[in-house]
Amino acid sequence: MNTKEVTVFVQTWLKGKGLYIGKIDGDCGPKTLAAIDATDQIPKNWSDRRKLVGMLQYITMQYGQKPGEVDGYFGPNTQYAFESSRKISETGNQPEIWRPEEIAIKPSNWPKQYSTEFNNFYGLKGSNLVFANTPYPFKIAWNPNQQVSRFTCHAKVKESAERVLQKVLSHYGLQRIQELRLDYFGGCYNERSIRGGTLPSMHSWAVAIDFDPINNQLQWGRDRASFAKSAYEPWWRIWEEEGWVSLGRQRNFDWMHVQAATL
Repeated sequence: MNTKEVTVFVQTWLKGKGLYIGKIDGDCGPKTLAAIDATDQIPKNWSDRRKLVGMLQYITMQYGQKPGEVDGYFGPNTQYAFESSRKISETGNQPEIWRPEEIAIKPSNWPKQYSTEFNNFYGLKGSNLVFANTPYPFKIAWNPNQQVSRFTCHAKVKESAERVLQKVLSHYGLQRIQELRLDYFGGCYNERSIRGGTLPSMHSWAVAIDFDPINNQLQWGRDRASFAKSAYEPWWRIWEEEGWVSLGRQRNFDWMHVQAATL
């Protein structure tokens, strides 16, 4: 739990109710605790941390969220309720649906991987390579001090990838892209086998792209991968509108990876 972020959220809500009169500073001190006590919603004999979490849970309920019982313990339900409530308070909009079970993925025009159609469409590994231009600088994931403005890809995916990235920039803006690490480039063309297997990777044809591999490691599921969070829903929607496939969204691993081939 990020105590300062939670305290800022609680202080802001309490101030809006006329119960907190101090600065919004993220300090869960006497003024914050007195304001929590004044609500009469949280037991006064709880510890300071438990009061803060209990108040947070109560507030998220006012935003229509379901943190579970108001018990003062910060678990996954409270975390998600907090994130959703904060988004509602900042934007006035309900969080977007991101659960894979409820996502309607647009049918893809890209061929199925490892099929005859795929081989006929893309040709030999490492053939027909061109540069795709990026509308914002990419940081090399393993060396963020190095930036690039283009990357090698297959000619048949170039225009599609460029459209996606331009839409990403239009949607998020450069600052938010950098905050979400959507500019951390993990590679496209790389003639190799799939990790943990023997088949050639889609990277061998330069029709797959990786982003922010540090925070979206190969075997991580949606419980750990940053790209599984709701903030990235527009990112995936934009790729999927072009028919690109996320292994994370469809198979719940390798969330860094998106490819112009169906599974």
